[in-house]
Amino acid sequence: MKNRILKALSSKDYRVIAPHLKPISLAKGRVLYEVGEKIAEVFFLDDGMVSYLSGTADGETLEVSVIGNEGVVGIAAILGDSTAFRAVVQIAGHAYSVKRDILRREFKRCEGLNRILLHYTNALVVQVAQTAVCNKFHSVQERFCRWLLMAHDCSAGDTVSLTQEEVARVLGSRRASVSVVAAGFQKKGAIRYSRGVIRILDRKFLESSSCECYETIAAAHSKVDI
Repeated sequence: MKNRILKALSSKDYRVIAPHLKPISLAKGRVLYEVGEKIAEVFFLDDGMVSYLSGTADGETLEVSVIGNEGVVGIAAILGDSTAFRAVVQIAGHAYSVKRDILRREFKRCEGLNRILLHYTNALVVQVAQTAVCNKFHSVQERFCRWLLMAHDCSAGDTVSLTQEEVARVLGSRRASVSVVAAGFQKKGAIRYSRGVIRILDRKFLESSSCECYETIAAAHSKVDI
């Protein structure tokens, strides 16, 4: 088990929730929730990555946060019945699903689970806020670096299967702009891009080229399981 929330639970608390966890595979492109949809189950990711997308009435969308093995998709279930975001699997992976009603019941009864999920919710709020700042004030290059670093954290290896068009969509940028940045990174030996697969070759270069947003988001999530 790689999910950091589940791993952070005490043995006693984990034994309470474990019988209700159902291992599942998440295929790339699968939509877990639509905006306003009632949450029936939540997903503790073991690997892979899920994007929370927010959109306009015209159908334009923008990624407002990503979730990997540090978190849980559908955390809004502990506070309400529906989600404000569209949740889409960007990188295929595995997860443990649990029924919403069971999670809410144990959230109220289990002090350890309650504490960790509240800490995670706070970290997710930080990520959403910092992503908004990043999308408004930082360059495509900085945002692309931030996104690649987060995707790398969520990946089992050094490759991310995503086309430039898909990256442009989640960043809210033009594909041409992403292509220019990707070509520049490839020329400098930071990544190798071919047929919709990005291979991270020099993570330190990406870290030095990213804005402060990646470190801010990573720091917030690092406090969840303390």
